[in-house]
Amino acid sequence: YYLQIITNLILTGEKSEDDEKAEEPEKHVFNEVKEEDAFYSQKCKLFYKKDNEFKEKGIGTLHLKAIADKRTQLLVRADTNLGNILLNIMLHSSIPCTRAGKNNVMIVCVPNPPLDEKTQASPVPMLIRVKTSEDADELHKIITEKKESH
Repeated sequence: YYLQIITNLILTGEKSEDDEKAEEPEKHVFNEVKEEDAFYSQKCKLFYKKDNEFKEKGIGTLHLKAIADKRTQLLVRADTNLGNILLNIMLHSSIPCTRAGKNNVMIVCVPNPPLDEKTQASPVPMLIRVKTSEDADELHKIITEKKESH
């Protein structure tokens, strides 16, 4: 088949429709993992602090979910077909939460899943970057309200 394409290209200098179909890359179909019981969802990029700089953990969707005892779960799922969990924590009044930069919210928590074996039980600054400063203001407000109620 490819020999036919090459021969056709050499002889005529033109591409046939079959040639063009063969060159088109496959379209990736992405099925987002839905969190049905989330009361707030927002696309974000997650970073963690290591050696005085922020390293990217991944791109995904942040979900806030109400669970038993009026507690709130913060869950960030990667934008992949598997929807890997990038961060899964309970909001608690002891978790510092601040606005940082134009469109970031920073929390300091013990990340779950752990970043590595050494930092399993130590708090790490996590930076949540959203699209706009309005989104960051809203996220900061909701996290602050929900953690204060625990």
